[in-house]
Amino acid sequence: MQLQEFSIRSSVETAREILTSATLVNAEIIQMQGKLGIVAKDAIADLLVLRGNPFEDISLLHEDRYDLILKEGVVYQNRISEKL
Repeated sequence: MQLQEFSIRSSVETAREILTSATLVNAEIIQMQGKLGIVAKDAIADLLVLRGNPFEDISLLHEDRYDLILKEGVVYQNRISEKL
């Protein structure tokens, strides 16, 4: 669902602008800057590992293209070993 939104927005925004809005700007909106939307010590982070640069190709964020998902520091999904 969110990727569909990203796809629509990509006609008027760069991938970097879309991802910044989805992370840093939303953290500011809910007054969680410094805790959400960043990768830093003591931040709350879920991480996606992808093969490619989502700043260049926003479609990489389609869920079937994630190689690794870390949710609250725990591996939630790992497809890296399948691809080696």
